[in-house]
Amino acid sequence: PGSMALDDKMLEAALQSALAAAKAAGTLVRAAFATPRAVSVVTDKTSSIDLVTNTDKESEKLITGMLRTAFPDHEILGEESASEAGTYSLSAAPTWIIDPIDGTTNFVHRVPDLAISIGLAVAGVPVVGVIYNPIREELFWARTGGGAFLNGEPIHVDAIPQTLNQAIVCSNIGYGRDDIHIRHMLGTMENAMRRGLRGLRFRGSACIAMANVACGRSSVYYESGPHAWDVCAGTVIVREAGGIVLDMSGGPLDLCSRSYLAAAHQAIADEILPCLVKPFPYGPNKA
Repeated sequence: PGSMALDDKMLEAALQSALAAAKAAGTLVRAAFATPRAVSVVTDKTSSIDLVTNTDKESEKLITGMLRTAFPDHEILGEESASEAGTYSLSAAPTWIIDPIDGTTNFVHRVPDLAISIGLAVAGVPVVGVIYNPIREELFWARTGGGAFLNGEPIHVDAIPQTLNQAIVCSNIGYGRDDIHIRHMLGTMENAMRRGLRGLRFRGSACIAMANVACGRSSVYYESGPHAWDVCAGTVIVREAGGIVLDMSGGPLDLCSRSYLAAAHQAIADEILPCLVKPFPYGPNKA
């Protein structure tokens, strides 16, 4: 049929391919992580804060090769290829959206908070997601209608915290160091702290932050700056774990908006939304 929708059998096949690719890339990333830091070839992508390593590129090549073989008619959007092109867009066709290492800065400094993120979107809607931290051996996955899992066990958001004084919130400081970015970051923190926020965590990886919302370790993740490849897989996992993923304005998710909010439920999203200082540092689509 001409419909873009994938049936359950196709979604399951896509999920299994994504799991295989994530595990293969994980073996590569884990081996590199175990070598001395001096061995990594690190280059600045846009600044001394936005980094790429040879391992990012090798991981992306491995994942894209495996997925191309399995699904020759699907499109592929990978972070490193998009960054080299300088821009990207998302068509309605089934598209694999890949971050070969989310948390490259952590990888460079040998901090074990990093993950391989592989998502599949159809008509711009995420339908399959795999997030794998090969250092901590945590493998998260989900597909639409199939529930969310961590290492084979079902996971669910933590529905208990209803207010910020009961909640752990996650974000990251990102790459921007200009006034708009700093005002947004520190102003939002101040607003949340004045409302009695229980805890704030910066783990340096968008997809790990989303996985942590999905499995109940935190109640909210917000950030202006990530890209589609940072949040595609995490969106499926959060939603299948019972949570919600929105735009930071509170509207529906647009994968290319670069401003994202994941929450256990609407009540806790409504608590953080008024804290978010505008203007948000990033708009859509520029890699």
